[in-house]
Amino acid sequence: MKHAARLLTLGFSLALGTAAAQSPVEVQLWTWYLSPKFDNYIKDTISAFEKANPGITVKWFDKQDSMVQDFLSSVNMGSAPDVVNLNIDETSKAAQNGFLRNVDALTPAATLKSTFYPQTLANFTIGGKVYAYPWYGSLNEGVLLYNPDLLSKAGVKPPRDMNELLNMVKTVKDKTGAYAWVPALKDPGGASFLGYFFSDGLPIYDASGKAAFNSPAHVALLQKYIDLFKAGYFPEDALRKEAFQLATELYPQNKVAMIVGGPQALNRIKDTNPSLYAKTVVTSAPLGKAKVQTGTSMGMVIPAASKHPAEAAKLAAFFTNNANQMAFAKIVPIVPTTAAAQNDPYFKKASSDPIAKATSLVGASGRYINPGFKAPGNSDDLYKNFSDNIEAALLGKKTAQAALNDSVAYWNANMKK
Repeated sequence: MKHAARLLTLGFSLALGTAAAQSPVEVQLWTWYLSPKFDNYIKDTISAFEKANPGITVKWFDKQDSMVQDFLSSVNMGSAPDVVNLNIDETSKAAQNGFLRNVDALTPAATLKSTFYPQTLANFTIGGKVYAYPWYGSLNEGVLLYNPDLLSKAGVKPPRDMNELLNMVKTVKDKTGAYAWVPALKDPGGASFLGYFFSDGLPIYDASGKAAFNSPAHVALLQKYIDLFKAGYFPEDALRKEAFQLATELYPQNKVAMIVGGPQALNRIKDTNPSLYAKTVVTSAPLGKAKVQTGTSMGMVIPAASKHPAEAAKLAAFFTNNANQMAFAKIVPIVPTTAAAQNDPYFKKASSDPIAKATSLVGASGRYINPGFKAPGNSDDLYKNFSDNIEAALLGKKTAQAALNDSVAYWNANMKK
């Protein structure tokens, strides 16, 4: 009887073990500012994942203002979620603080490299390790849109790069009376002219992290803009208004020939001058010598405290695969970070509608996503100082060299990491 009892107990234990093995593993997913607008997409993607992975269930929470603080609190309390949607900067901070698993230890590096654009992986690489599955992105430069009548009158072709654009500024204005384009000369709340340095391959910081945008090459590029501004080839209002706003005001009046920016510019033109909108031509944005667009992307990270890292990695890889990023792109004009997106038929559809064409061009340009340089901790203060110095140079109150020297000195004396 004792032998039979032992066998019964053993059988019962094995049954419990089998039941436990078959119990679904629950992974917790946190997204950032996606609910309620994209509830259907997130829920549908989760359902598809659970169907493909019957041993895993997903519990979803959308965080908003409190995302970063909630994440840090969860780590400190030992209750971290399994997959978290963070941007590039927050991923870098979390990785450096030891809060994240490197995902190239969970998914083969070869798989990551074959799935995502090299630059989008590089954006989430810290210390030689990849800490996120790149997700949806956006671009700053976007596309070039132009008035074909004005370019024809000026006798120029659409610029293929920023050097060509700068070189045709005089010709367009002299022959048509319209400004060629409105550059972002001054913006106290943003990086403004620093973006032109970065796009030309000029460093913002040196190897030690100090501001270093006052080299002879930086001065020479700034001087080009100063000379054109002083000669009346850029509108004076470029020192008083945000460049995108000013460009979208002047373009419908045939006072600006080209706009470099996102597809949203076309929405304004369509409303204010439908006939000009209909003839507007859209093509790839002219880039600087570095051949990059500035932009950013979200990523999906796996906290070091996740109790189910293997299952979490499956979920993050599923959400960020090409099929699911393309499905998202058809709902909202995100820029997929997957290499296969550039060849997707959705982005190759021929259309005479400028907005549709611009959206396609931007959507297929994920390889350019690059945040450029890391914003300093007290960026508002430092950007204002930089912007004020650029204005002083444009107005002839300082030389280009003095303006950049003064700003670099201020940054290095006041910059917070």
